[in-house]
Amino acid sequence: MVVRFMRKFRENVASSAKKCYYLINEGVDFMLIEYRVKNFMSFKNEIVLSMVADNNRELSDTNLFQHESMTLLKSAAIFGSNASGKSNLIESFSFLNNIFSSYADTHKMIANLPYFKLDTESQNKPAFFEISFFLNGKRHRYGIEIDNKGIYSEWLYFVPKRQEACYFERKRNEIVRTGTYFEDKKALDYIKPDVARPFLFTLAQDSIKEFDWAKEIVNYLKFYIRPSNLPEMFFKSMIEKEILKGSESKILSKEEVLSFLKDADIGIAGISVIKKKTDEDEFLRQFIEFIKQKGQSVEAAESNELETYMHHFKYDEQYNIVGEERFPLDVESRGTAKLYALLFPVLFVLKNGGILLVDEIESSLHPLLCERIIRLFNDSKTNPHNAQLIFTTHNTLLMNPKLLRRDQIYFIEKNEYGESTMYSLYDIDLDIRSNFNYLNNYLAGRFGAIPYLGEFNLNI
Repeated sequence: MVVRFMRKFRENVASSAKKCYYLINEGVDFMLIEYRVKNFMSFKNEIVLSMVADNNRELSDTNLFQHESMTLLKSAAIFGSNASGKSNLIESFSFLNNIFSSYADTHKMIANLPYFKLDTESQNKPAFFEISFFLNGKRHRYGIEIDNKGIYSEWLYFVPKRQEACYFERKRNEIVRTGTYFEDKKALDYIKPDVARPFLFTLAQDSIKEFDWAKEIVNYLKFYIRPSNLPEMFFKSMIEKEILKGSESKILSKEEVLSFLKDADIGIAGISVIKKKTDEDEFLRQFIEFIKQKGQSVEAAESNELETYMHHFKYDEQYNIVGEERFPLDVESRGTAKLYALLFPVLFVLKNGGILLVDEIESSLHPLLCERIIRLFNDSKTNPHNAQLIFTTHNTLLMNPKLLRRDQIYFIEKNEYGESTMYSLYDIDLDIRSNFNYLNNYLAGRFGAIPYLGEFNLNI
């Protein structure tokens, strides 16, 4: 028998998403400035993903936005060969996102944390994560280090006026510093750091009234950094629930979903969702498997399966429309299913703001469709809240100077020792002229981050 956990989880996700939706509509903003990670998976040394635009005028009218005193990028693309470490970057964001989840078994996550394993030293050093972001017009910098004993260190700074100020610094299970903006220092007499939990998470619990700023930051780290590497069934389920909701609580509407599918030119005339009892809950199976892999614990859940049907026009011998035929999503193409699952995170962040991370955006999708999704983020009309898209890809056709600036194009490559490094096209010293072809130069090896293939001599 499956138990009630999953239903509660779904309800909480929907409730949290709704809560954040209204916060955004009240004028809350959340933008990524910079992200750093070290000693995680193939990243032995520190890599830096910066969303701060460089001083050039390429696509400045579309691909950039001004926030406070900074000019930021709306999107960033990460290219590289197979097994170079591109997916590891998305995984590092997911880890940071998951460690703030109320459902996470953080002890297990820490025990299974994938340090860099291809040398003798890294396993004795902590993994490092640091994210800089704007929230409500203020710049924040949050970082955490984790080793096999738990949280090694943690820090939170922000810029209230001109200079950076400290909220707190932590070393192991001790708060070693608090700044003047830490309102109630006496609270530290009864609020103690947890060995396996961020102190920021502890401060953000509902029972603690003094630290609303911590609640807000955790809210956005949890819900507005949205990795799309959850199972497709998860996002499919979220769309289905949105379509069946009452109008007052909708994040997405049926009309928006249908419009997106029609614009993608995949032959969809309509869409419907029905409730269907089933003995096997595929959503549950996939989700439980996913969170087990992430070190989280789930017991079970009740199942109430929803089924999506795609409508296609039916024609007579003269190709006149005579009606519609419904097909379950399961029998549609892999590309249609992929696009449908991607709809929820894409439309959510475009409508509400935030950061969307997509691994292998081109998977089962046509290059022109991928390009169109990227342009949705680069267009202020479809992206009024300056949501940011970060994606990995093998699709070199997206390396287009009419689509992406040089500082939006990143490369990840792995050396002979299994260490991944990351750099942007803007960092490469090149004589860029108006007719410079990014794609041809990349494939010729001028930028690195390509596979160097052998002869594949086979005894056949």
